[in-house]
Amino acid sequence: MRIFTRKHGTLSSSVLNLLRREKPPEISTFTEHMKHGAGSCIDKNYPTASLKTVFSGDIPTSGNSRQSTGLMGYPLFSTYQGFFHCWFLCEAHCKDLVNQILAAPPQLQTLKLFDELSNAICVYADCVKFIAENAPNDKIARAAIVCNHNAHEFVEKLNTNVDLYKAIKSVSDKEEVVSNFNSEDITALKSFLNDMELSGIHLPEDIRNSYVETMSEIATAGANFLKLGQEPAVVKYIDTPEALRRTYANEYKKKIEFIELHGPGTEHAMSDVREFTFRHYHAFNQDRENELVNLLQARHNMARSVGFSSFSERELRHTMAGSPETVSTFLRNLHSELKPLVKAELEHIKYAKSDDNRHDFSEPGINPADGQYYSRVLNEKFLVNNHKNEMFLDMLELQNVLEGLNIFCEDVLKISLVAESPMKGELVDASVVKVGVFDEKEGLVGYIYLDLYERDNKAPRTCLHTITCGTRTQIPVVVLQCSFLRKPMEKTEHFHYPKLNLDQVQTLFHEFGHALHAILGRTTYQATSGTRGPTDFSEIPSMLFENFISHPEVYYAVINPFVLYNELDFKLGTTNLFNTPYSALRTETNIVYSMLDLELHSTAPTCTRDVANKLFSKYSHLSNIPETSPHLRFSHLYFYGARYYSYIWSQSIANLIFYNLFHDDPFNENSGDKLKEFLKKGSGSDFKSSLDELVGYQFTQDDMIAAIVEPLRIFQNSYLDSQDISK
Repeated sequence: MRIFTRKHGTLSSSVLNLLRREKPPEISTFTEHMKHGAGSCIDKNYPTASLKTVFSGDIPTSGNSRQSTGLMGYPLFSTYQGFFHCWFLCEAHCKDLVNQILAAPPQLQTLKLFDELSNAICVYADCVKFIAENAPNDKIARAAIVCNHNAHEFVEKLNTNVDLYKAIKSVSDKEEVVSNFNSEDITALKSFLNDMELSGIHLPEDIRNSYVETMSEIATAGANFLKLGQEPAVVKYIDTPEALRRTYANEYKKKIEFIELHGPGTEHAMSDVREFTFRHYHAFNQDRENELVNLLQARHNMARSVGFSSFSERELRHTMAGSPETVSTFLRNLHSELKPLVKAELEHIKYAKSDDNRHDFSEPGINPADGQYYSRVLNEKFLVNNHKNEMFLDMLELQNVLEGLNIFCEDVLKISLVAESPMKGELVDASVVKVGVFDEKEGLVGYIYLDLYERDNKAPRTCLHTITCGTRTQIPVVVLQCSFLRKPMEKTEHFHYPKLNLDQVQTLFHEFGHALHAILGRTTYQATSGTRGPTDFSEIPSMLFENFISHPEVYYAVINPFVLYNELDFKLGTTNLFNTPYSALRTETNIVYSMLDLELHSTAPTCTRDVANKLFSKYSHLSNIPETSPHLRFSHLYFYGARYYSYIWSQSIANLIFYNLFHDDPFNENSGDKLKEFLKKGSGSDFKSSLDELVGYQFTQDDMIAAIVEPLRIFQNSYLDSQDISK
C-alpha cells in the first residue's frame, strides 16, 4: 500500500450550512477521535459468547447495551454531520503533522512523524471507505462517499508535495543518521521513499503534471472496461440450445424473443449449452477491446513519464519478485514442469466428456468451458469416492465452521475468538458480529467484525477491510466481509443459518488468513504492519489457510470438533489435500492469464486479441472456441495490473511453509509459534529472509515450483494412474 492513497474535494455550500445548523458530538481533536473505535466499545454488563452460540442465534449480538456510539465505535460517525466534522479534524491534524515534518531536522523523528501522518489519514479514510460501501442508510452512505473523496484528493496533494519528499529524502541521504537505524526503520524509510517516487515526485514539474493527467485517464478507461465487462450477452431465444430454451421458458412462463446471458455457463451439465453460452458471453467485443487498449496505453505512458520502461517494471520493482523478468521465468518454468500432469488430467476429462455425450473418445475436444466444468465434477467425484464418513459430504453450517476455526486457532496459534457485545450504533447492520481476538499470554490483540451475510445495502464481494493497523501502540481492527445467503424462515423475522460447501469454507479460511495477518502484526510502523506489503507477499498467509482447511484432519475437526479424527475415514489418508485433485489444468489456466497480464502491461499492444490468442495457443492445452476473447471480461487486468501472478507465487511459498511445518501434523504447536512470530513482523523485515527463517532453509525458485507440482504429481501417482478411465 502506498503511504498516501486518498483523495478529497470541496464541500458544497448546502453541506456547510447543514453543518452549521446541527452540532456534531463533542470531540475537538482528531487525536481524541482516534482514541475511540472497537476497543473503547465494550459493555462490561453484557456477556461474551462463543461464535457458535452467536451464529446459532441463541443470544442477540447487539441492542441490549445501554451505551451508544457511532459506526465502528467512533462517536462522530453517529450522524451524517459527524463525518464532515471528523474530516475537518483529520485534515487539520494532518496539516499540523506536515508542518512538524518540514520543521524537523533529518532524523528518526521525521520518519516517525511520516508514519503518524500516514496512519492518521488511513484511520479516517479506510473506515469511511468501508462505511461508504456498507452504510446502514443512504444519508450516511452519501456522507461517507463525499468524505472518502475528500480524503483521496487531500492525499494527492500530499503525494505531490515536493517539500515533504525532500524531508524524507534528506533523512535517507544522511548516512550518519541512517547508520543508527535498525532493519525495521530502514524498511519503513525505503517504503515511504519508494511510494512517493512511484508518482514521479522526484522529477521535474512538467512531468509530475503529466502524471496526474494520465492517472485520470487510467481511472476513466478502467471504469469503462469494468462496466463493459459486466454487461450481459444478448442472444435470440430461438437460436439457443433446446436445454437452455427449456430453462428460460420455465422461468419466464411467457413467450420471449431475447435472453440475457450473465455468465459463461461453465456450470451446465450439457456440453452444447456450455459451448453456446461460453461462445456468446465471451464473444469478441470491439468496445471492450478499445477500453482495455486505452487502459494499457495510459498505464504505459504514466510509467514512462516517471522513468520506468513499462508499467510492469513500475509495479514489480518493490515486490518479492522484483522484476517482470523474474516473474516471466517463474511462470514459464512452472508451466514446463506442469505440462505432463495437465496432459494426464485431460485424458480423464476427455473420457468423462465422451461418456456424458455418448460418442467416441476421439471426437470431443476440451474447450475452456469443459475444462472448468469437468475439473469441478471430477474433483467432487474423487472426494465422494475416497471418504467413508458420510458427514464429509454434508454442507457445513456456518456456526460450526467458525467454531472449528476457533478450535484450530486455539490449538495451533494459542489465540481465541470471542464474540463480544457491541454498543448501540456501532454496527453497520444487526447481523454483523464483533469478535475479540485474545492471545493466551498477551490478552486482547485485536478485533474482527464478521460481516458475512448478503444484504441490499452491501457491496457484493468477499474481502478484508483494514480499519486500523496493528502496531506496538495500536490495536488492529478489521472487517471480514462475505456475502453468504440467508433464507428467511416462514412467518417469522428469523433466518435459516447458511450451510457452506467446500469452496465457500476455503474462501472463508482464505480471508481469515488475511485477518490474522493484520491482527497479529506488531511492527513499529503502521506502514509495514500486517497486510501492508506487496501482493505477492501479503497473499501468503491467506493461501496458507486454504491449505489448512484443505487438510483432511483440519476439515474433519471443522465438521465435528468434538469427535476425534480417524485416518481410516480417508482411503488415501492425509497425503492428498482437498484442493489438489484435478487442479493441474486450473493451475495452468492461472499461469496463462498471469502471463497475459504481464505481457499486456509490459508492451501495451494496440491489439490485445492477437496477444491473447498467441499466448493461449502456445501455453494452453484447451481447445479454443473461435471468435471468443475471455480476457476482455477478466477484471483482474484492471485490479491487479501486472500482479495477477501473485496468487500462484504466494501459493508456492504457502505450500513450502505448509509441507515443511504442518502437513504431517497440522496442529503442531511449535510450528504454530513459528508462524505467529512470522506474522508479527508484517512487512517490516526483509521478505525473503523472514520466509527462509520460517521454512527452515534458503529456498529457491526451483523449490517454489516443486511445492506446486509435487503435490499434484503425488495425487496422480496415488490415484489418477490407478483408475481405469475407460469405465
